[in-house]
Amino acid sequence: MWRRNLYGAWLSQLLAIAGFGFVLPFVPFYIQELGVTDPDELRLWTGILSASPALGMAVMAPIWGLLADRWGKKLMMLRAMFFGTIIMSLMAITQSVQAVLVLRICQGLFTGTMTAAAALVATGTPKHRLSYALGLLSSSTFIGISVGPMIGGLVAEWIGYRPSFLIGGAMVAIGFVLVLLLVRESNVDESKTDGSAADATTEPPRQRLFGSVASIISIQMLGLFVLILMLRFVRALPIPFLPLYVQELRGELAGSATATGMISAGRGAVTALSAVTIVRLGDRYPRLLLVGIMLAIAGVFSLPVYFAGSIWSFSAFFILATFFLGGVEPLVQADLSSQVSPARRGLLFGVQSSIASMGWFVAPLIGSFVSIRFGIAHVFLTLTIFLFVTVAIVAVVYLRSITVARKQPRRSSG
Repeated sequence: MWRRNLYGAWLSQLLAIAGFGFVLPFVPFYIQELGVTDPDELRLWTGILSASPALGMAVMAPIWGLLADRWGKKLMMLRAMFFGTIIMSLMAITQSVQAVLVLRICQGLFTGTMTAAAALVATGTPKHRLSYALGLLSSSTFIGISVGPMIGGLVAEWIGYRPSFLIGGAMVAIGFVLVLLLVRESNVDESKTDGSAADATTEPPRQRLFGSVASIISIQMLGLFVLILMLRFVRALPIPFLPLYVQELRGELAGSATATGMISAGRGAVTALSAVTIVRLGDRYPRLLLVGIMLAIAGVFSLPVYFAGSIWSFSAFFILATFFLGGVEPLVQADLSSQVSPARRGLLFGVQSSIASMGWFVAPLIGSFVSIRFGIAHVFLTLTIFLFVTVAIVAVVYLRSITVARKQPRRSSG
């Protein structure tokens, strides 16, 4: 069952993320078509539109997570994809940047396909396969981000921006159908290797359904939540400004959507590769140690991005840094999931998504400020700085986890 759900969720998420990513390479160019042409105003709106879904998601994600535990994770996946289809289609007929903003906020409030899929997969996956399962599921996101922008950039150059939104919406709709046909709700905890019933069933139903957020939080998990916040921040910081920086490096608007799509494709491909290779080591070695190592390497490769003077050198170092950054979040998610019973993992992923969304919300706003005040290249220098700040946070969380682990035998023997 868990494998069927994993593969079904993987395929549906690939289509859904590709559909959402279909428009990624040209959103700043679409803003210009809607009448925003002043450089500073364009950068400000780019940051606002990138941040707005995160604000809605931060508010709603815990609620959707609680409803997922109450009514089922599959239903939440269907809900997210249904609204995603509608919102993407409506963006094709907007006439102002303000209307796009409203739809982007609605996107955050009513979608969140990956959170719902991760909760469903984590609920039924054996604990010793969590890193593998969440890494593989994560690869669907990055393959989707790879394929969607690459094709979307080409389509936007050929037939225009508005039809591209409709094509993206259709891809999300196909993902909806796949979830409906392939995914089955898991009612038992398959995390026990002997195949026994879920330890979730040993909890009282009222506690299962209406448990508070506080009931799943520990000191160690708070550190992991801070880490999730920072990871989403560093991942989200440069992305909205990538099309504008590509346009700046190339010196012209024509062809920039295609070039952005190609770079996004390269990033998605190496991140997917990371998610199915490096992440698997998390089932054999300390996950947080791997996280710290990969973030440090990503920081080293991201530094030359700031000094890159051509589109080729920029792309090479940016994609290399992305490879090591790409497998980090699934490792942290696996560590979080292993600490919570399957009956609470919908709520867990909702809380995690809410916290991550705050990183997603803040990053484009800081990016807008940096790009307006210092220039777009400094956004990538800011990325390097925060990558090393995150390494320091990982070190603190990891060392504390070792201290806690060493104290546990003494506590149990006393």
